[in-house]
Amino acid sequence: MKSIGLITIIFSFLTITVSNAQNYDSILESIEINKTSNVDLAKESIALLEANYNKLSLEQKELTIFFKGHALALEGKFDDSTQQLEELIRSSKYETLVTRSHALVSNIYLFAGDYEQAYQHASDATDGLESMDYHPWHKYAALQNLTSLYRQSGMTNTAIGYARQMLKVVSQNKHPLQLCGSYFELADLELSIKNVDMARIHSEEAMLHCTEANDPIYYTLALDLQTKLMAQSNKSDKALELLKEHYPVVMSVDYKTMTNVFEIRLASTYLELKDFTNAKNIAELAYHRAEELNDKVRLMELSQILASVYSETGELKKAVEYYHQYIQLEKEIDIMTNKRKMAYYLVSRRK
Repeated sequence: MKSIGLITIIFSFLTITVSNAQNYDSILESIEINKTSNVDLAKESIALLEANYNKLSLEQKELTIFFKGHALALEGKFDDSTQQLEELIRSSKYETLVTRSHALVSNIYLFAGDYEQAYQHASDATDGLESMDYHPWHKYAALQNLTSLYRQSGMTNTAIGYARQMLKVVSQNKHPLQLCGSYFELADLELSIKNVDMARIHSEEAMLHCTEANDPIYYTLALDLQTKLMAQSNKSDKALELLKEHYPVVMSVDYKTMTNVFEIRLASTYLELKDFTNAKNIAELAYHRAEELNDKVRLMELSQILASVYSETGELKKAVEYYHQYIQLEKEIDIMTNKRKMAYYLVSRRK
């Protein structure tokens, strides 16, 4: 009888241990899904895992460190973020997580203006892609980071290559959020090279999956893409209806970059419809937001919109000021793009 009781106790202990491990895995998956669209919830989950750090498996510990690095980057704490991710790259025993860390940290270095570091990490991530083990999120996330890196660098064809790989990977898992992100990235890139027909097809798929995923950020970006396509088809009035309907939702999410993108689309649509008062009000609001974010690309777009608005309303002095600012920002962005391309060339030659 004693041996039966002991076996029962051991079995109960193992059941609790397995249950806890599964619970921590569920929390990590929740962070994976919410890390960008619901930052506060992701941070709460990371704090919970940190409080139970000694109970985690090695892989769970390293994923927690990785997500903490991601959260620090979103807060703008780039030094702390890169330090944490670099340490993970040096010490991790999981090659898949090392590859994913390379891909993430490459974007952080790019945003911080350290282009050689950005492309060196991107190169290391690319080298590790083929050996990544099967996981429903890791390869998708790494490819998404690489797509983002090259899109922001102005290397559109390279970015499209990674976006196509990403779509191929997620077509096996069929998670709505992954499909939403993959179709959006590909559609947005295709539209940027004037491949309108394919952009429209992939944009429709993005809207379908983003609606199912119920992710406010990607849904908003997909909606922005739809309205761009509507404007190209001379349906600006319909685009405006969608934008006005969704604007309160965007504001409620309180994600400044996404709000800025949305307001630019709204202002440009008002401008196309010759509603100069609303175009000016929204563009000025967005301009101040872009200044706060120090986003030169958005500032350039808004300078162009405001120059057009003031020109149309006869305020020529302001129109000229914004036009000169647009030209200056365009030059600065071209210089930045050339620096990025030179850094990419230098890293490529090291191979």
